[in-house]
Amino acid sequence: MTNALTPAAPVRPSPLAFRVFLGGQSVSLIGDGLAILAIPLLVLEVSGSPYAAVLAAIPRTVGYLLVGLPAGALVDRLNPRDVMLTMDVIRFGVFLSLAVLAATSHLSVPVILALAFVAAGAGVFFETALTVAVRDLVEEERLVRTNSLLEAANQSAQIVGPGLVGVLSALWGLQVALLVNACTFAVSSATVLHVLRGKDRASRTPSPPLREALRGVRGDLVQGFRCLRSLRVVLVVTCLQASANLFLAVGYLLVFYLRDTLHLGASAASAVVAAGGVGGVLGTTVALRLGRRMRHETLIALSAACLGTALASLGVATSLVPLLVLNLLLGGSTVTAVVLIRTLRQRLVPRALLGRVTATAKVAALAASPVGALAGGALTTLNHGNPRPVFVAAGALSVLTTAAAWVFGLRAGSRPSSGTERGSTAPGTYATPVPEAGGTAEASSPGTPPRQAANGAF
Repeated sequence: MTNALTPAAPVRPSPLAFRVFLGGQSVSLIGDGLAILAIPLLVLEVSGSPYAAVLAAIPRTVGYLLVGLPAGALVDRLNPRDVMLTMDVIRFGVFLSLAVLAATSHLSVPVILALAFVAAGAGVFFETALTVAVRDLVEEERLVRTNSLLEAANQSAQIVGPGLVGVLSALWGLQVALLVNACTFAVSSATVLHVLRGKDRASRTPSPPLREALRGVRGDLVQGFRCLRSLRVVLVVTCLQASANLFLAVGYLLVFYLRDTLHLGASAASAVVAAGGVGGVLGTTVALRLGRRMRHETLIALSAACLGTALASLGVATSLVPLLVLNLLLGGSTVTAVVLIRTLRQRLVPRALLGRVTATAKVAALAASPVGALAGGALTTLNHGNPRPVFVAAGALSVLTTAAAWVFGLRAGSRPSSGTERGSTAPGTYATPVPEAGGTAEASSPGTPPRQAANGAF
């Protein structure tokens, strides 16, 4: 039996309000980029321990693995814009607290790590809710454009953010960088409030009480898996995401490969790594341009095959120019696939299940990354420190899995019926979804290499 809140009429913000909203999310992404370097630097400043600094760099991945699945279920039960606002407030409080504690010299490594995990968990909820909110606020024909803009902001923020931390820390101290980071989330929350003003605030369905939303989360997760299994293209794309992350994790070996195998200098290695970030920004433009002209399933397959080819070619390149081009191609093709996969999910998954399916796909992708990194490191060690065969094998296997994904789902594509393509819940509706088994889920058919791998991760 379906226990849903009363559907609300589809309400979308004015073009100006939506531009303000996108601008706020771009500022929020800069905050995420600032945190990439700010937290490890803060740990080093307090402890001087490189081991502790490594621990400070992992809250985001661990946070997704811990709360990703329940976050998806809860976002499906709550108003996603309420979730975004709450998570922005939490992250503002975390980084403001870190700035105050740093200024008063009351910080310790356990406190920093605890607050970093809180911020990472809040970021998981925010990202999942943002995917659903974009689905509600944007017409289907504009999804590729909107996702491309958001991903371009994400790629740019992860280049600009760490550099901004360095400048602010050098001029005024790390606590000022943390304060600026907190302010980015305040700006984001203000823009979310702006979107909720006027008619949109009056017509939106409110979130149920948190205690009520927590009931039946386990059943919701089961229904999310059933939906994923029933939508063949989405399931195949999710498997492709996980396998691609497994092989892209050899990117953690890139600096080692450039420095110890090819004996390139620090400046050359930095240029190669930066080329991947530039490629990521260019990849959003490719997704926007070609996504309007080509079938998304076809373009996803081409992008995945391209990234596998680039990854394998990195293992045989020996000079700087080919390495620059290949890493740019790797970053660009990966981000192109990221944008289109996100759009495909928003288009095909029923609205009431989108949070769970999105979170499930991200958890699967992130879980594969450390496995691939450990395997790549072990194989390189067994090969006497030579990572070349690891890059070649990872790229070749990535191409093979892409071919399998094409045969088993992407070639046929998706032909959803009008009642299921955009979900049974109208945009602007915030339902408590408990469909019967198989019901509405059916369709008719970094600056571093670790950061680059995370961006490149589908």
